[in-house]
Amino acid sequence: MKIVYVTDSAVNPESGGIARITYVMSEALRTLGYDVSVYYGQEDFVVYIQKTGKCIILVQSPCKFVQQVYASKDALPEVKMVHVFHGTPGFELVPLRWDITKYHLCHNIERTWTLKQLCLQIGMALLPKKCFANLLRKKYSQPYGKADKIVVLSPGLIDQYQTIAPGCRDSFMAIPNALSFEKVTLPKAKEKEVLVVARLDDWHKRISEILEIWETIQQDLCFAEWTLRIVGDGVDKSYYEEYVHKHVVPNIVFEGLQDPLTYYQKASVFLMTSISEGWGLTITEAQQCGCIPIVYDSFSSAKDIIATGENGILIENRDKEAYVAALKKLMMDDDLRNRMSEACIKSTERFSVENIAAQWNELFELLQP
Repeated sequence: MKIVYVTDSAVNPESGGIARITYVMSEALRTLGYDVSVYYGQEDFVVYIQKTGKCIILVQSPCKFVQQVYASKDALPEVKMVHVFHGTPGFELVPLRWDITKYHLCHNIERTWTLKQLCLQIGMALLPKKCFANLLRKKYSQPYGKADKIVVLSPGLIDQYQTIAPGCRDSFMAIPNALSFEKVTLPKAKEKEVLVVARLDDWHKRISEILEIWETIQQDLCFAEWTLRIVGDGVDKSYYEEYVHKHVVPNIVFEGLQDPLTYYQKASVFLMTSISEGWGLTITEAQQCGCIPIVYDSFSSAKDIIATGENGILIENRDKEAYVAALKKLMMDDDLRNRMSEACIKSTERFSVENIAAQWNELFELLQP
């Protein structure tokens, strides 16, 4: 059977998020005997699929080819289509922090996008909420009547999508993301390191809050031997560096865009403060390496991954005091870290590539064209 992923670009396994999981699952499905290819605009979509023949199309959302794919449905009667929502519905309406908006505008960083977001926020304040509800309903209902199945990453997301865009509920199902790494070798002892692995754009990942949390942590000399490492790159890196310099925050290292595996292997604690995530792939990556996650409970799948106090800690969204307290507790208690680290590794077995590939295999057998 042939499988075609539809993505924005050629799949780079060194990238994060959708690109990484597309690569991982493509390789896993090939081991099960599937003929897997990736469409990212090489030629006209209909021509590409006609050359491919009977297949199942997996549309990775968000994707710039979504409208093109579904507009061609009538010309491709022999194919089956699956739409995969990777995000949290409504994340588009996340407001920008004014200090970061100002920084973007003053330094000409993503100026067009920032102005659009600023206009959106002004519009949200002035226009009836119904206007934005209609826009989101139209966006999320795109696959309705076109896709044979709609896959989300967490069962809780089904209700969220249905609230914004009701319809085709029977077409929805949940399949979580698989682990990124096949085998992980861990050192005998972890380092006194806290880790962030993320794209450095504050509207989504809110790394500025981690810097504020770390600034508070470093006021206590008990934690002077600990280091915060930030792996990743993005439009707000210079803003973060300026904040660290201006506030004289010690023991922070910006590593840039790197393969994160060696950092997960060494680090004891992983931090995430995202305003929303479809799954939070870096959480399970950290857990797989025995790196304990502390995460804002700001998206439904967080509870699918983390059992607080066992294999990580969930903090009420934006409660920085509780976040600081939880991080201090972990940093001070070696036995607690060792126990939770082991639980992290064990808990990720359910997300093994083999287990998740088996779930996709069941879906494909159901949809065989």
